[in-house]
Amino acid sequence: MRIGIDCRMAGTGEGIARYLEELVANLALIDFENDYFLLVNTGANVKFKNQNEKFKTIPVKSRYYSFMEQTYFIWELWRLKLDLMHFPNFNAPIFYPGRFVVTIHDIIHHRYPGRKKARIFHRLAYRVTIWAAIKRAAVVVAVSEATRQDIIKVFREKPEKIKVIYEGAGLSTRSSGVAEPVLARHNITKPFLLFVGVWRQYKNLPRLAAAFDIVRGKYQIDAQLVLVGKVDDFYPEIKTEVMSIRHADDIRALGFVTETDLGALYRSAKIFVLPSLMEGFGLIGVEAQAAGASVAASDIPVLHEVLGNGAVFFDPASAEDMAEKIAEIWQNNAHRQALEQAALQNAGRFDWQNTARETLNVYNKVIL
Repeated sequence: MRIGIDCRMAGTGEGIARYLEELVANLALIDFENDYFLLVNTGANVKFKNQNEKFKTIPVKSRYYSFMEQTYFIWELWRLKLDLMHFPNFNAPIFYPGRFVVTIHDIIHHRYPGRKKARIFHRLAYRVTIWAAIKRAAVVVAVSEATRQDIIKVFREKPEKIKVIYEGAGLSTRSSGVAEPVLARHNITKPFLLFVGVWRQYKNLPRLAAAFDIVRGKYQIDAQLVLVGKVDDFYPEIKTEVMSIRHADDIRALGFVTETDLGALYRSAKIFVLPSLMEGFGLIGVEAQAAGASVAASDIPVLHEVLGNGAVFFDPASAEDMAEKIAEIWQNNAHRQALEQAALQNAGRFDWQNTARETLNVYNKVIL
């Protein structure tokens, strides 16, 4: 069987890239029969782990989210004579004629379209593309039951067509190592709260910053707030709001960090905070749990589903409630240690090899 996987997002450091890289690496550990064609951007320096001779990297000219993606990319796929194509995101070519599987990570852009997608053309293009991908796919993979229910509700898709396959927890975040040099390099000099994610509206960063102010003032906790992730230039007001709080001097905005540094930060954080208003899975929360961190997260269905009893939940619309839950964890050592143990146990439910096995089962089901 000739299987194509759209890997053009690999190497970007974003969540879909992590999904792609881990899926491909773990498929290579279990499948020595099918032939895989990994489509990457021409000139991209992308290396996949665990590759065997059945996996071939194919450069393509069509960039993701481009006009060529909907035109020339179809020919680039057709020439490979694939039995099955896997698109790991909603942006499948609308007129692609072959059989394909699509992974839908979330439908966040329906509720939080973003500045670019808020433009009429971009919003229409997004809605048409995701609708066509879901309707034309042989199987839709959802990364959580919450996302599956969103797809059923919004797109009125048949429930039996949608398969839930959980993501995994990265092994690198569980590895041991000396964290002190990492903390020193980033000027982290106090116990700290950790946030990981892009600076976008649905990530709820300004409210986290407001909660941090309350933690420092009302609860008299001497801490730093460490923010890992790319600042989105479409939302300059988020940075303005975050950096205008009273205790802004104790915020460390690190931007993108290496995998090694991220692992050290997960392991060293006093509390990992996931304040999102919406998520498709919440991979960063599971990674934090796998590193043994105490996790405080938004009280939304998907995070209850994924983080289980390994997290404390707060109202994401209330900076006061967020601060109160953070303070409860911070000031109660026994509670925090019990939470860390529960987090590790919960993270054990998620394994990338299982993700690969279940995805391979989907491939076989579609073809055979």
